[in-house]
Amino acid sequence: MKPLIALVGRPNVGKSTLFNRILRERSAIVDPTPGVTRDRHISLGEWQGKKFLLMDTGGYAHENDTISTAMLEQTLQAFRDADAIIFIVDARSGLTYLDLEITKLLQRTFKDKKIFFAVNKVDNPQVALEAESVVRSGFTEPYFISARDGSGVADLLEDVLNSLPCPEGEGVDDDESIRLAVLGRPNVGKSSIVNALLGTERQIVSDIPGTTRDAIDTNFKRNQQEFTLIDTAGLRKRTKIDAGIEYYSSLRTERAIERCDVALVLLDAQLGLESQDMKIINMAVERKKGVLILVNKWDLLEKDSKTSKRFTDDLEQQLGNLAYIPVVFTSALTKKNCYRAIDTAAEIAVNRRQMISTSTLNRFLQETIAMRHPSTKSGKELKIKYMTQIESSHPVFAFFCNDPELLENNFRRFLEKRLRESFRLEGVPITMRFVRK
Repeated sequence: MKPLIALVGRPNVGKSTLFNRILRERSAIVDPTPGVTRDRHISLGEWQGKKFLLMDTGGYAHENDTISTAMLEQTLQAFRDADAIIFIVDARSGLTYLDLEITKLLQRTFKDKKIFFAVNKVDNPQVALEAESVVRSGFTEPYFISARDGSGVADLLEDVLNSLPCPEGEGVDDDESIRLAVLGRPNVGKSSIVNALLGTERQIVSDIPGTTRDAIDTNFKRNQQEFTLIDTAGLRKRTKIDAGIEYYSSLRTERAIERCDVALVLLDAQLGLESQDMKIINMAVERKKGVLILVNKWDLLEKDSKTSKRFTDDLEQQLGNLAYIPVVFTSALTKKNCYRAIDTAAEIAVNRRQMISTSTLNRFLQETIAMRHPSTKSGKELKIKYMTQIESSHPVFAFFCNDPELLENNFRRFLEKRLRESFRLEGVPITMRFVRK
């Protein structure tokens, strides 16, 4: 396993800025508002050929509200899970009561961990002189850094990585992992589903819409297959998105769709399919991602033996041309069908990557044309000579014919339906290109 390095400290000391600096990308949301980061946010990093996992955490703070309490528990869990801890304080504000409390906790309870003390926001020589006072914290070797401009970060990271044992192998290649983005409107139970699958309170769960802000990656294994679950902030209507934190949450959700293999779109069983759900589904389909609909909170619905059939029929009618997307009824509370959802998503991911031989496709084409010859309004005959699959991240089929403009939409839909019936393409968007031969 790759070593796990946790960034910890009180709110607004620059943990997310340092997280982005080390990863060399804008992975975590950075904002002057304290408490922007809430969940543990883990990403793969590499430094001078060494790979590691870097964990951003919510600020360690004592507040009585639900989210602050959950953030504190997430930070304490980060202490337990990490191989090394980078404890960050703010040079400009000096040591606070909370800093000293974290120091005592680390030295008393987590003394077996490798702990590195980083004094952040040392952006000029004057601040560096003032920052010397932090040595009183009991750490004899503070690292003076500026996460914003990168000064001192290389020395810190090099010492952290040199203190850790080399992993016995690089583990599973990231390309072998199936990436699942958990999507939906706010408060449909995305983080609850993630926690149910992992068997741990990995994500903060609250009735307050917008609790999750970053797109959070979590790795797990099922049936010898590696998965990466990406929990995302709920996507609202554009008109309801405020500038700032929520805007960047929305951007990260859209980026999560870009990098996933299969989008798990959660619906609320009591509300059904709404217009915003369709926008999320269309967003995934337009990017040619596999899609699986999870009807969550199924346990809260009064049901009879035909409820699921009626619900599925209504969904298919509303989805129209997207009725090829499979549906699984789930409950994060009881874990009903949660693992079935993962198995179905894995099948979609495998089918999305499948390559079908040209000979098999042309046998399919001959049988299909024998069933229904393509008719045209002009009376001119459309002749499809042969077809093949083009290598791509999703199924792309090229049909070579005498005149692509003769193709009618109804025959295109018939071809797509036959393709899906013949080659296990449930939940997989496909592209059909008609080329003049």
